Amino acid sequence: MMENAELEAFKAIVDYGSVTQAALKLNRVQSSISFRIKTLESKLGTRLFERSGRRIVVTAAGNELYGYASQILEWVAKAEASFGQGSGPQKLRLGVIENFTLSRQPLLQRIMSNPIALDIDITLGNSTYLIDALESGICDAAIVGAGIAPGHLTRLGLFEDRLTLIYGESHAPVSLDTLDGCSFLVNSRQSASQRNLKELLTLHRATPDRIVECGSYSLLFSQVANGAGVSLVPQALVEVFAPTHKVLSLELTGPYATFNTEMVFLDASLGSAARRLTEWILESETCEVRSTVGQRVEMSHG
Repeated sequence: MMENAELEAFKAIVDYGSVTQAALKLNRVQSSISFRIKTLESKLGTRLFERSGRRIVVTAAGNELYGYASQILEWVAKAEASFGQGSGPQKLRLGVIENFTLSRQPLLQRIMSNPIALDIDITLGNSTYLIDALESGICDAAIVGAGIAPGHLTRLGLFEDRLTLIYGESHAPVSLDTLDGCSFLVNSRQSASQRNLKELLTLHRATPDRIVECGSYSLLFSQVANGAGVSLVPQALVEVFAPTHKVLSLELTGPYATFNTEMVFLDASLGSAARRLTEWILESETCEVRSTVGQRVEMSHG
């Protein structure tokens, strides 16, 4: 009879592409993962993987088993969640982009103290770094800018934010017709919003004098406020830094003016920690909006 641990080891190798990454994901030593696979192959009487140089390739039998294994593990997770037979809180290593930690700090605090039995550790980074961390087993899920994650990852949309151009009071007035030759400041060259900036510059036929990477939004806003250049940032961050950094804003309406965030993860089963957290975030934010609207209605009739 097959055991869940064997199916978990098998599925992890398929999902992550190697015994090494599967071991990292499951917090097991490689020898344990290899032993599980050999035992499973012995029980089934067939090879599940073949070596192709340094790569592991799933056999036809392995591909067939993968569908069954995914369903079995999903139903086990659902049963444990339904009957409260899980072994304590689920652990989740969550990657988060910096602008999310700044613009949605109250939500991040609620995520850390969530009521759905998730024990969450946070890793900060730009979208590209966090997707690499996810694929290498450092993170289990990541909140990143939408549109850059590879197709084999599960992606669930979270939020849509408006982008705006900012510049300091001592900087020459900025319009969409005066972007050519400006110095642009960015938080990271690897962030998802770089696509928005490239589209903005392309559509308005603007070539920056230079692009300066600041490494943090705190430094970026400080430099912009001092007249060092122009930057494309989420509008919510302008409000966050308004008390300490005086900047001017140019509202945008083009196709480059929207920045979406999404939850990205590998384990797409219904009982996975990443999927549970995503569903809770969306429900939590919906309730927050309903509560705010309700308060406004009460005030308008008060």
